[in-house]
Order: sequence, then structure tokens, then C-alpha cells
Amino acid sequence: MTYTITLETFSGSTKKINFSSRGQVAQFVSQYPNTLPVGVSVKVACDSLGISGTLRGTQTLTNSN
Repeated sequence: MTYTITLETFSGSTKKINFSSRGQVAQFVSQYPNTLPVGVSVKVACDSLGISGTLRGTQTLTNSN
């Protein structure tokens, strides 16, 4: 079975990502906020698993000086 996650920005852009297992979906949902800067949020949904919500960024930018 394929699990499709839909990511949607609040400006309306969407992207679909396919996963082959529930574990991959869970890993993506738990780790993706670490790649988004603080203050950035995306809507996430996976109809086949009945999940939907908002992922909020947790990555803080560091000064390389």
C-alpha cells in the first residue's frame, strides 16, 4: 500500500509525497519540522491514515561568524 502525504503552504502551494509504509510517514511527520525555520508552518494530511494538522518549523538559524 502507498501512503500519500499532502503538504500545503498557507499561500496555497501543494506537494504530494508517497511513502511505502506507515513508519516512513511517522518518521517524516516527526522529523520534517526540524527542516523548517521557526515561524514557518505547513498543513499536512494523509487521508489513508486519517491524519491532518499543521507542522511548525523548529530549526533556528545560526550565525556562522
